[in-house]
Amino acid sequence: MPPNFEECSADFLAHARDRYSQYIFNGTGGNLTGGAQSPLITVEGCKRLCGSGTQYYPWKDAANTITTWVLPIIGLIVQAPWESNQAWETTLAFFRYLGSPISILAYLLWNMKVTGKAAKMVDMSVKYDEFPEEGSDFSEMRDSLYILCIMNQYSMKVSLPPTESESLLRIVLFDNTLQMHGSMESRDNIVARRTALARALREGRKKGVIPVFISFLWYVFALALSIELAYDEIGGMKRPIISQWACWSAGFPFWWSQALSTAIPEVREALLYQSTIQRDRATTNSEEKSLDWVDTLRDQSFEDDFFTAFGGQGRSHFHYGVAHPILSAIEIKFMAERGRGWLHDSAAAREAMIFGSKNVNGLKMFDLRMAWQVISATILFCGATFGSFYISWFTPSVGLGCRTGGYLIHIVLALGLLLIEVGTWCLTHDTTHTSHDLIRRMSSKLERRFTDPDTGLHHYSVLHRLFKYLQSSAFRDVVKMLVIRPLEAFNAGWLIYIIFAQTFGSYQTCECMASTWAVGRGGFIDFSNSSQYHGRSVYTYWSVGVALSCTVMAVGLWYIVHEYCTQGHMSTEDYGRAMQGLKITRWYKRHTRFVRFLPNRVLRLAKRVGFAMSGGRSRRSRRSLVWTVHENERPIPRHSADREQA
Repeated sequence: MPPNFEECSADFLAHARDRYSQYIFNGTGGNLTGGAQSPLITVEGCKRLCGSGTQYYPWKDAANTITTWVLPIIGLIVQAPWESNQAWETTLAFFRYLGSPISILAYLLWNMKVTGKAAKMVDMSVKYDEFPEEGSDFSEMRDSLYILCIMNQYSMKVSLPPTESESLLRIVLFDNTLQMHGSMESRDNIVARRTALARALREGRKKGVIPVFISFLWYVFALALSIELAYDEIGGMKRPIISQWACWSAGFPFWWSQALSTAIPEVREALLYQSTIQRDRATTNSEEKSLDWVDTLRDQSFEDDFFTAFGGQGRSHFHYGVAHPILSAIEIKFMAERGRGWLHDSAAAREAMIFGSKNVNGLKMFDLRMAWQVISATILFCGATFGSFYISWFTPSVGLGCRTGGYLIHIVLALGLLLIEVGTWCLTHDTTHTSHDLIRRMSSKLERRFTDPDTGLHHYSVLHRLFKYLQSSAFRDVVKMLVIRPLEAFNAGWLIYIIFAQTFGSYQTCECMASTWAVGRGGFIDFSNSSQYHGRSVYTYWSVGVALSCTVMAVGLWYIVHEYCTQGHMSTEDYGRAMQGLKITRWYKRHTRFVRFLPNRVLRLAKRVGFAMSGGRSRRSRRSLVWTVHENERPIPRHSADREQA
């Protein structure tokens, strides 16, 4: 027979001083006021008086939690970018979204940072009060950078050479003279292809945004309703669960607030065709040598699709995207120097964007500036979920128990997955899928060690298949398969267990109602009713936890809305409305420059101090394009930039 804690608590409180005095807890319990207003019962006494089973919640209470919280959360989850007819991939993505939320949020913030950089480049390409017509160089550059932002959501084939791939993408995006198929018709011009593609992408974009915002409105309503209901029975065992859910799930909205590769093979064929003609016409060795990289496009790795699958929104592990390596290179060597109006000389701008400075590792890049997004994601998620931990800790019985420990395990696993993924990515980004990769070097040594010099390895032997598998894999792929994905599945399963346990009352046991996880603390249960908790600081602790989670959630959502609005001119389908949005964005940024003034000054000072301390070996100026109003507001003096490049 399941226990009845209501009757048991009433019986114990009525006869605690006489009949049940042996069950009174006399140790240090970590009470909120230093002394309880009613006797505390030990765990052993609870088992003897109430029973050792579980008192599940009535269906009415469980159904209320389901309709108030479970269904809105499911509504947010279904808005995630799932793949159709890909059951196994969808299952892995589900485990990743629930099991590694900090990593997901870091990727989302990084993608917003990259798209924000592209939007700022478009804004700064012309004068502050200039809004060129459709079909101008500005309009073409807007299309090119928007397509690059979409490409950033897709995973590039790992066998592609990174440097030549970057050169190919630069021509695909920024060249305005290349003709497809050797044709001279205007419809085969690469600019016409980009314009048509950008128009199609913008038409499809708006169809996926509105449902996310609608589902989020219901989520916010459920959040406010549940917090208000929780204060009706403050300090009890049912209402803190609702309040904790409200705080824990405050991190959810961050995750979901965010046909193009067909032209790349045609550009490749056009480049090979034109390079053959130009090589025949080359008069010097230098002209012929400048075309050598195009011959790499004949490699078999370029035969199939350039992009393999959708990897944005944090779905794929180690997904850096192709946008930042390109944007950062052209920004540091061209745009940051010229500031506003950098597209004034469009020929020089396109030449710098196509043939200018490239990264040493091409598209295989890891920028340490991503640490800002990793830190921000950690603060946002931990800040939002810490409220649930805080409320659970200070809800009697105070301390580390089943509820508090459940949240703690989920947060620790999420942090561990973030460190494993980012650390592996940082250490192997330049060697992955190359002969220098750790797994490939190890497999080559093992193959030489176990291969008979006379007979070799049998083609169908287990060792032969193992070595071939290792040689086709990378170290980070092995880490992903053997470490990250199992931990993500476990953490997702643990989270689902927490949800069901708190929905149906699986924590309604003597062990879980007592804070028994902490060493030397806990081991008691407080049967006081909710009216007594109002005078014992529980109201204050709950308010602090709720305020913390809601504040962090509000800051994160404000940032998402801010970026969505300031980048909206890039993705707006109607060009006239896009220019109107750009006008509003410029007005907004001009009147909020004071917010960015101090951070810009601090970063500029830090660069100068680093330059002095390194003896001139580091950069003296910032690598980023800084938003300004006037053309003559150059954050980097021309002579300083030229000296650094030299």
